[in-house]
Amino acid sequence: MKRAEFVKAVKLARQPDFKCGDFFNPVFSGCALDTKRRTVTLHEVATLLVEHCHTFGGQWLSEEQDKIEQLSKRFDLVG
Repeated sequence: MKRAEFVKAVKLARQPDFKCGDFFNPVFSGCALDTKRRTVTLHEVATLLVEHCHTFGGQWLSEEQDKIEQLSKRFDLVG
């Protein structure tokens, strides 16, 4: 994923009316532990961001976003 694509995913994830997909998406299983490439959609990445960055208190964890951005370099965006 390119940086511009990741920024689009962040903007999508931070929209108040964003509807998350499946939080237990097997596409991301183990993505922090291995180096294989993954084919993902923008919606899947936005859901991953909400899952890891949005807190119950309404805060956004920028440090988690930074970690996912590093992982996203191994994501191939489709759709």
